[in-house]
Amino acid sequence: MSSYHCLFNDDILPRDEIRMNVGDLSLIRGYGVFDFLRTYKGVPFRIHDYLDRFDLSSTAMHLTIPYDRKELIEKVNELLEKNKMITSGDVGMRFILTGGYALDGYTIEQPNFFILVEELPVYPEWHFTEGIRLNLWEHQRELPLVKTINYLTAIQLTRIRQQLDVQDTLYHFNNKILECTRNNFFLMHGNTLVTADTNVLKGITAKVVLEIAKGQFNIETREVDLNELENCTECFITGSTRGVCPVAEVDGKSMGKRKQGNNTKKLMQLFQEQWR
Repeated sequence: MSSYHCLFNDDILPRDEIRMNVGDLSLIRGYGVFDFLRTYKGVPFRIHDYLDRFDLSSTAMHLTIPYDRKELIEKVNELLEKNKMITSGDVGMRFILTGGYALDGYTIEQPNFFILVEELPVYPEWHFTEGIRLNLWEHQRELPLVKTINYLTAIQLTRIRQQLDVQDTLYHFNNKILECTRNNFFLMHGNTLVTADTNVLKGITAKVVLEIAKGQFNIETREVDLNELENCTECFITGSTRGVCPVAEVDGKSMGKRKQGNNTKKLMQLFQEQWR
């Protein structure tokens, strides 16, 4: 990973040569935003959707992206070309905008901007054939619509997930199902597809799934009661690195079928057709 060339403000350089002052607000206050997209067959997937969300997050946090949209896409293409000699496969691209250096340790002055090129995680095949396991946790992210660098709760729960032998955590709050730590959550009641529409991050993969589900299923984007887990027929999560991934258990209880349900399988196939 260290050999990938990345962007740091105005410079493209190897990742392990990037140097940032320790006075940055991302380090001393945890203040910053990011977004993450991936390539399929070397092409950034839904790049405008991801950059739209990055714009939204940056604006909400009063941070200014130092490049316009055209320049950003040029930088992305330049990085992909620069890294062709390093990898023959697909990569992830992480956009980060920090609070920047603050003389008083508090006031935003000049943000630092990164585009990091990263290896994509590799998930076991059984995640997609048998379905993953989740645990429940009562939590609602601060600024749910903003993709901040604050993953305090998600990372703090890592040890609990390891002890429970689950692959992710499903957040709920005030008896409403929200989202997972890095993924959106969907459930199905027969032929009806349901996902939360408030107090969750607007996932790009989730957006694509809702688009391809039109005409295939009844769709409800609304508040989702926690007790709906008791009688749903299928569950799955969506995310940039996983795509569509079935969920077999939540808090030790089976979610419909043990293996991927037929509707989840259909959506997995339809999603793959978006980039194959």
